[in-house]
Amino acid sequence: MSSSYLALNHVSARHDRNEDPTLHNISVDVEAGEVIGVLGSSGSGKTTLLRVIAGLHNASEGSIILDGVDITTTPTHLRGVGLMFQEHALFPHLNVSDNVAFGLRMAKVPKPERSIRVVEVLELVGLTDFGTRDVASLSGGERQRVALARTLAPSPRLLLLDEPMGSLDRVLRDHLVSELRELIVDLGLTALYVTHDRSEAFALADRIAVLDEGAVVQFDTPGVLDASPATEHVSRLLGHR
Repeated sequence: MSSSYLALNHVSARHDRNEDPTLHNISVDVEAGEVIGVLGSSGSGKTTLLRVIAGLHNASEGSIILDGVDITTTPTHLRGVGLMFQEHALFPHLNVSDNVAFGLRMAKVPKPERSIRVVEVLELVGLTDFGTRDVASLSGGERQRVALARTLAPSPRLLLLDEPMGSLDRVLRDHLVSELRELIVDLGLTALYVTHDRSEAFALADRIAVLDEGAVVQFDTPGVLDASPATEHVSRLLGHR
């Protein structure tokens, strides 16, 4: 068994039993505290990979080991994984604090502890005085921060981010990516960050797994990827001529 914090061992997945695999024989080892970019074009299997790790989609083959424990068949709510989607999916009828506290309430964390944790994570994401705000009044960047705070509130063992900046403009996206990298590192989190954007992946990740048609075709540091793309597809994805 791998000594890595997260190990994907020959993982495949299908959307239907009769279909060809959506993910093909993926084996990736991630060390504790690493930020891994998952880079690929639309339809390459990026989101499916995160959903399989989170337990929202079943692996048809292989195993997923997190912190030495096989979680391949563990229910999603027992995996200790935080998943943040591009859409953010904030509840419009709840204020900022109640949105952030949602996962804690579902986990039956006592109200006094919930309140303390909500204050902590809102401070982490730079929204100290936003607790009573209506989410409809927030900017896109502020909503992104609330969604991140909600994901961080239960103290996940693994952070999974599925194109969380995709709906933001380039200037704001670049600023928040830098902030996010700093926050993840400061908290000592292990994270996988899905994107189709080369610049996001290079700015955020320690290493990058490039997906093509459901398979990892290269897994290297940004420097190695840029200098030595393994395939023509990787070269095109990185913007090389």
